[in-house]
Amino acid sequence: MYPSRDFHSDLFQPGEIELLQCIFNAALEANEIKCNSPEAEALAKRLFSLYQAGVRDATELSDRLKAA
Repeated sequence: MYPSRDFHSDLFQPGEIELLQCIFNAALEANEIKCNSPEAEALAKRLFSLYQAGVRDATELSDRLKAA
C-alpha cells in the first residue's frame, strides 16, 4: 500500500502539461538552448520542481526560470 499520500497528487493533467511545455519552449528559445541538451534537462527539472512546489502562475514560473 501507499503511505498516506494521494496517488493522483503526482499526476499532471493535460492542461498542466501544456502550460509547462509552453513555458519550457519559451525559455529554450529565449536562452537559445537546444532541446536535447543538458541545459534543457536542467531547465525542465527546475520547472517541474517549481510547479510541484506550488508555483502555478505562468509569469512567475517564467520569471523564476530566468533567475535560475
